[in-house]
Amino acid sequence: MNIEEIVDNFCLFDDWEDRYRYLIDLGGRLPPMPDELKTEETRVKGCMSQVWMVLEWNKDGRLSLLADSDAQIVRGLIAVLCAIFQTKTDGEVGK
Repeated sequence: MNIEEIVDNFCLFDDWEDRYRYLIDLGGRLPPMPDELKTEETRVKGCMSQVWMVLEWNKDGRLSLLADSDAQIVRGLIAVLCAIFQTKTDGEVGK
């Protein structure tokens, strides 16, 4: 799902509870992050919930983002970040 689709879907909802449920649904669609990647090195410091994130540039010069959280709403926010940045080039990310 791309960010345009997510924005369009958000516009369909009139109240914040529906948008909240939609974010949680997006988080449920995230690919699982292997437990062995959930280390102190990949943990996002300063978050109230547990968040782990691995960012890599693949051989095609595109961003690969894998992340997880113990909080459902944060998983949804991660899904939005993935929709924005996944497979973008360095030049596209910096814009």
